[in-house]
Amino acid sequence: MRTERLVGLLLFASAAWAQTPVITNFATGVPGNTMYGPGTTLIIFGTFTYPSAGRDYTITVGGQTTGINFAGNAVFIEATIPVTTPAGATTLVITYQGLASNALPITVNAIAPEIAGVLIGIQGATTPPVIQYRPFSHTSDGSNVNPSSPAALGEALSMQVDGLGADVAPAVNPTVTIAGQNAPVLQVNPNTGRDLIYFGVPPNAPLGIDPVVVTVNGVSSLPQSLPVGTGPAVGFVLNGASFGSADQVAPGSIVSVFGANFGSQTNVSAFPSTSVGGDSVLFGTAAAPIFALVGPSGQINVVVPTELPTYGTVSLTVQTPGGTSTPLNLTMVEAAAGIFYYQDPLVLSRHNAVALIANTAWIAMPLSMAPSLGVPATCATAASVCAHPAKRGDYLQIYVTGLGKATANGDPAGAILPTGTVAPASGNPLYLTLAQPTVTIGGQPAPVLFSGIGPGFSGLYQVNVQIPTNIAPGDDVPLVITILGSTDSATVAIQ
Repeated sequence: MRTERLVGLLLFASAAWAQTPVITNFATGVPGNTMYGPGTTLIIFGTFTYPSAGRDYTITVGGQTTGINFAGNAVFIEATIPVTTPAGATTLVITYQGLASNALPITVNAIAPEIAGVLIGIQGATTPPVIQYRPFSHTSDGSNVNPSSPAALGEALSMQVDGLGADVAPAVNPTVTIAGQNAPVLQVNPNTGRDLIYFGVPPNAPLGIDPVVVTVNGVSSLPQSLPVGTGPAVGFVLNGASFGSADQVAPGSIVSVFGANFGSQTNVSAFPSTSVGGDSVLFGTAAAPIFALVGPSGQINVVVPTELPTYGTVSLTVQTPGGTSTPLNLTMVEAAAGIFYYQDPLVLSRHNAVALIANTAWIAMPLSMAPSLGVPATCATAASVCAHPAKRGDYLQIYVTGLGKATANGDPAGAILPTGTVAPASGNPLYLTLAQPTVTIGGQPAPVLFSGIGPGFSGLYQVNVQIPTNIAPGDDVPLVITILGSTDSATVAIQ
């Protein structure tokens, strides 16, 4: 009896575990690339059985079937388009132990060169999300080229190129350019679907972050960034909350500076220091307080000095023991709103605002989202951090950045909060924004009760609103904040 019951339970568990896969979208290793060819590596997103051996899965494109590279987790797998796939419009299907997923349309090109590499992470701020690769390697020791280990002028490097089909490399002569300059191709090693190209860095390549492009039979890849030299280089700046473009910045806001050669140190609690390990970020001549430095990844989070003007341009530079970066010009504005948000690993398009139900630590997010983020779905006390959809009529505390200058009690003639200091944790006085934002939830105006720098913080603003009572509930109710011509949006869960 016990044996039969055990067998029954095992069969039930096996049936429950072998779930039909669902695919929602797919992407290559280069942001923005939508060109796919035989041998292209895909990151496929959806819902998959995990953990699982890769042999349990197959990929079928254009009637051609092969195994996958690996099952990353329950929401993505990596696979290669079969090298025998014919060119043309077709479909993509993933099969798990004989259970076929839904089919997604895909167009396969005869040749689609793409600079590939080692998968190091997935950033879900876009749909499909950005796939982060380390595409280049030093031939001397096989290590990855990265911001803390850049390429040297004249050095020989290697890279993997996808999308060339089966054993196509001997039949073509790829060309490589670095920052528009021809880079000598030293050797091409063909593989099935992924070819290894050895090339040299031109001795006069510009120092900094250089774009690398591979061209095969007149078809060019999208560029991949190659750190060259030893001095720091700034690639781009993003809003520290929304991760949107920060070509326009506001005094007192949090921004993230990305680049190369920022050193090997990591310090995620540097504030209010303006220098960490000899690294500093300057807006003109004003040093910015550093929130976090992750040198190996080439990222520095800072608060824009509050004394800067709200018009004109300012040059941003990064200074390190290795030198000073080329200035990056940014436009100063009164406000550059950005809502902090949580990314849902299971619903990649969902940007759930960091918003608490007033007088609690309860995050207004869908209960289905909580387990993936490690957030409890049960709220024991008001002080317990947990997921809890808000109710219509509730009050929310929304956390944002970039709402402009703030003074004690919002006095238009008062002094702004000085750079490198925090608003009093006691709330005496409160540092209120000089302009009042407008907020809509579910398309309806939400009365704003407070807009200012969060007590005890710098660069982090708090907006308190009341949820309208006449909106439809849901897991993804739109939340929009607008101030001084700047707008950002996210979602909240309302029951």
